[in-house]
Amino acid sequence: MQGQKSKLDKAVKLLTPRLAQSIFNITDSVIKDINEIRMRNNKYLTVVIKGEEFYISSDRGITSDFNSAVKITEEDIDYTFKTALRNSVYSFKREISLGYIITEGGNRVGFCGTAVLDERGKNETLKNISGISIRIAKEVFGIADDLVNRLELINNGLKNVLILGPPSSGKTTLLRDLCRQIGMKKRISLIDEKNEISATFKSAAQNDVGNFTDVFDSYTKYYGILSAVKIMSPQLIVCDEIGTKDDLEALDYAINSGVNIIATMHSISIGDALKKPYMKDLFSRRAFDYIVLLGTGNSLGKIINIRKI
Repeated sequence: MQGQKSKLDKAVKLLTPRLAQSIFNITDSVIKDINEIRMRNNKYLTVVIKGEEFYISSDRGITSDFNSAVKITEEDIDYTFKTALRNSVYSFKREISLGYIITEGGNRVGFCGTAVLDERGKNETLKNISGISIRIAKEVFGIADDLVNRLELINNGLKNVLILGPPSSGKTTLLRDLCRQIGMKKRISLIDEKNEISATFKSAAQNDVGNFTDVFDSYTKYYGILSAVKIMSPQLIVCDEIGTKDDLEALDYAINSGVNIIATMHSISIGDALKKPYMKDLFSRRAFDYIVLLGTGNSLGKIINIRKI
């Protein structure tokens, strides 16, 4: 799989030459830690590094002073928007309605602007794009080692595991590495609704999710799980961000079919997860063998609690 610098290079290629040069003026010791590149029309070019946002000057790298920052124009926004969509806006109506697209290298480009609603009040497309965020794909090999070893997920049989954490706690990164490790030994069906785990581009996963992993790219979790059980005979189903009634019905179906589940959910604590709608029944029937809670800040991506159900 591609190195982190290669992924950043591919992200920078989505920018106008003027903006790209400003990014490349950042010192190597700092540029390697960039998580996102952000553009806001008539505002400034910024990057996110370890959760903190910084301005970019034209010749001095990162700065906290917006007076010396690179100004974003409507032309900059339009260039990146069209380049991300490979100059074929009409071919990516679904992605535009969702507000993001996965580009080469696995980077996720998100856009915001004016929503155009259909007759049902659902977002049909976007116009007047005002902001763009390019999230640099991160593969952290080995981040799942602790969980794999503590629960003996490979050598002592698969288990049903729910991974909890607030936003930006590393759940998706952990799930990706779990797929990579377990997917070298077991058949996995990865239900990748937002295409954030595999980062599939032109039918090929840009991230390493294991040799025995089948990717259900952009399926809803409900239809993806049902399809996987019926079609691919997985030993394990992996999915991100469960929580709706349909999600849980599909998980229940998979578990009752003898398929193991590893899933994530936004939650600040195990107690908070136990109170969520539709979850009480699954917990009461001990559908999951373990609940895992991840930390934030200095404990980002690290296990701070494991509860056996």
